[in-house]
Amino acid sequence: MSDSYRRLFRREVVDICIFIFIADVVTGVQTPLFPLYATGLGASLATLGLITAVLGLTRLASSVPVGMLSDRLDRKTVLVGGMVMFAMSFALYAVAPNPGWLVLPRVLQAIGMVATFPLGIAYIGDLVEPRDRGAAIGFYTAAMGSGFAVGPLIGSWVGSVAGIPAAFACGAFIAVLGAVFGVLRLIRKKRKPADGSPARRLFDLPSFAALVRQPAMLTACVGNVAMTISMTGAIFTYFPVYARGVGISTVAIGSIFAWRSFASASGRIPMGPLAARLPAHWTIVAVLLLEAGIDVAISRTASPGVLTAILIVEGIGVGVFFVSAQSAVAEAAAGHNRGAAVGLYWMAGSIGDLFGPIGLGVVAQTMGLVAVFQVVAGAVVAGAVIVGVLGVMATYRSSRATASAT
Repeated sequence: MSDSYRRLFRREVVDICIFIFIADVVTGVQTPLFPLYATGLGASLATLGLITAVLGLTRLASSVPVGMLSDRLDRKTVLVGGMVMFAMSFALYAVAPNPGWLVLPRVLQAIGMVATFPLGIAYIGDLVEPRDRGAAIGFYTAAMGSGFAVGPLIGSWVGSVAGIPAAFACGAFIAVLGAVFGVLRLIRKKRKPADGSPARRLFDLPSFAALVRQPAMLTACVGNVAMTISMTGAIFTYFPVYARGVGISTVAIGSIFAWRSFASASGRIPMGPLAARLPAHWTIVAVLLLEAGIDVAISRTASPGVLTAILIVEGIGVGVFFVSAQSAVAEAAAGHNRGAAVGLYWMAGSIGDLFGPIGLGVVAQTMGLVAVFQVVAGAVVAGAVIVGVLGVMATYRSSRATASAT
């Protein structure tokens, strides 16, 4: 493990981790603020769900095309373009006069997310040899988690001192700095002709179909649907409203998210090398069951201390999930379709981002916020069962193939 990490401390790996740290600082700025901002502009709980679902719809539509575009062009161009999208999005958030205005910056934010976070995994897959890839992804996702811890602290503090629009303007400025860093530091890897023949078509259907049939891809994608229903629907959209309703301040909500993210980041680095040794499907099942239990626990307490502890545990589980699932995705793909693979993985998560907030908005409006967390818990358990069945099937097929070979 130590040898692997020693080999990873080189410019190209460190720079992509710094870049993605900045990107997650930007997205973290708005996490505790967006639900409060939207409702403050007059959005109902159901409308909040619809506006949040725009993020999922856009990611669903753009994940695979953006990933394939990075296969066709290069990762650096798309990564820097994603940071520019963040800057434009947050600038528009800052001047929103009503809830309807939030739709366009939500679209731009979704494209920025698709063009940065998953493509950083593809960037690492291009530059890091397979033996060190799990450790590199652990390092990378730890940088993500650290950025997502710093962002809510910045957003909640600036929002409480100067107002939420000022916090969004601050996020836009940080995104501009990130874009400049990407231009100066990221490497543009030119695809060799022998390596690039499959990527000459923007949409390579046979390659995409082969990805869909990969057991590891199916497991990661199903798990991502279930996890994003909980994260985007329950934790990021309705938890801040729930916490404010039980008397927790905006700064305290930001601090809870920061502690969650620090805890999540702390578990990702050691998980990196282990991801190659632990079966991804069973790791994902265990984390999803933990997530379901956490959703239920949130609905049964109003204590700031208990809620902080619960979200710390949830953050650790999410960190383990990200490393395991994304390592499986990186290994399931080759250089010519790795962008499409991470795009497919994010497209699956976008299904949860899309339908989770819409359905949960109806639940919140008609049954209350407590019911949101209970409904999500049931959906996550269902996802864990499906992943478990896929895991059993994959293990059975592997054992039969081994028996036939011998």
